[in-house]
Amino acid sequence: MSDLNETKVRRLDFMLLLVLREGVRRRKLADVAAMLGVTQTAISHSVARLRDIFEDELFIRRPHGVEPTTRAVELARMAERILETAEAMLTDPATFDPATVDRDLRVCALDFEVTLLSGVIEGLRRQAPGLRIHFKGLGREAAVAALDRDEADLWIGFARALPATMESTMLFDETYKLIARSGHPRLTADAPVTIDTYCAEQHVVAAPGGTTGGIVDTVLRAEGRARVVAVTTTGFLSALDLVSRTDLIATVPARLATAQAANFRLIEADPPLALRPFAVSAAWHRRTSGDPAVAWVVDRVRTALK
Repeated sequence: MSDLNETKVRRLDFMLLLVLREGVRRRKLADVAAMLGVTQTAISHSVARLRDIFEDELFIRRPHGVEPTTRAVELARMAERILETAEAMLTDPATFDPATVDRDLRVCALDFEVTLLSGVIEGLRRQAPGLRIHFKGLGREAAVAALDRDEADLWIGFARALPATMESTMLFDETYKLIARSGHPRLTADAPVTIDTYCAEQHVVAAPGGTTGGIVDTVLRAEGRARVVAVTTTGFLSALDLVSRTDLIATVPARLATAQAANFRLIEADPPLALRPFAVSAAWHRRTSGDPAVAWVVDRVRTALK
């Protein structure tokens, strides 16, 4: 914006826009004054200011009122859009109706979260058939960046130490399960797994961010132990698939293990380690904190995953 236009914008206010719009509509400045509850003198001053700002006569006096110029009609259309936007800003948001919503919702989530949400999707679709959900396979840093750039509406994940531009709410606390294929030669569903057995087996580790290690290795080191990581994958579902086809084992989020045990023919056991739970949260940018669709989806997901 040029310095000249910026100066003109500063001189323009909503009262002038109302005078412009109503003058074009009513063609009588006295009627405009009555409608806006001001004196005719005040309207005359407003018209003078409009003429100076837009460098156009705008309203030509006629025997029974005024005739707007072509420029005035054009400006009145633009003023109408500005005033409608201002009115929308000042109006209380309508009650959110999922049955009539028509929009896209962009959700950042890795395969663990997408798998958990798959059981929720049908309920969301049934209640809000016009809500189209698009998943983006992004980890924490990439998800925060996408929310910041307005390229996403919501993130489901491990929301630790978020920047001040984000807000979040916890969905549930998660724990871990040890998984192995059904028919594993050394592990069974009804026998506890000892720490010696755990460390003797070869492991699959899901590392969506590309880095190996984690809470399991930290706890093992604290006990003077270590495990053998035979394969590192970029996602949890590929880890489950590998476990189902080999004698490898994996330590994965408990809800994921339970949800997929039957599909992958897996057995579950408690890991022989004191692993602290972790929180799965929903996060969004503060600019969308008043978005009723985001709030509704978060509430439905939280309720479904309790």
